[in-house]
Amino acid sequence: MKLRSLTAIALAVASTGCANIQEQTGLDNKTVSAAGGAAIGCVGGALLAKITGQNAAAGCAVGAVAGGLIGFEKARQEEIAAAMQAQQEAIAALGPLPSGVRIKAEPVKTVPVMVTDKASKQTKAVDSFESFDLDIPLSMKGTPGYDKAISSLSAFAVKKADERGSSNVERAMTAADARANKFVPETNVAKTPKGNPVTVTKVINNATQKGVERVTVRVRKLDPTEVS
Repeated sequence: MKLRSLTAIALAVASTGCANIQEQTGLDNKTVSAAGGAAIGCVGGALLAKITGQNAAAGCAVGAVAGGLIGFEKARQEEIAAAMQAQQEAIAALGPLPSGVRIKAEPVKTVPVMVTDKASKQTKAVDSFESFDLDIPLSMKGTPGYDKAISSLSAFAVKKADERGSSNVERAMTAADARANKFVPETNVAKTPKGNPVTVTKVINNATQKGVERVTVRVRKLDPTEVS
């Protein structure tokens, strides 16, 4: 069996092992995927080696490489999915919209991060969450739904600050809308309960659609990293 084929099957075995590790350790999905991927891969690789008649030690090595990389990539995919969910939760928080009012959610933006496997020295570019935008109609300001939506986005920013080390929330509107809504540009930095900074910036941006407040949640970019 070729290395590529064995690795592909090892990934399938590894993906079923995460749940057992999570149950036994109580760790969250991202921690299990990133930190435990190599261990899961090793077990899966050794098992596959036994089934296919290959050397168990070699199988473990193949599985460890696959597990480490796939674990990191899985964590990034979960993070992107969580960002999409955060957008939808903010939209849902607004509640029923007045007739003719629409919410615009821009696609989640990603950036590649280079990840290197320590054992094989294989390097791969993995897409990671960078930011998302949500345009909230200014006609919703002052409503309970508006406050809930902003709180929901803020809670997501706090969570990402603790996972990434920092996050930014930018609130933007046109100059004309800013005057009408007494919107004053400013920057404030708050700390999460864990001590990580969340920077909230209010800006004038005439590229923003008239009649909306654009809320952007952005996280610190991941540094190139190694997995084992």
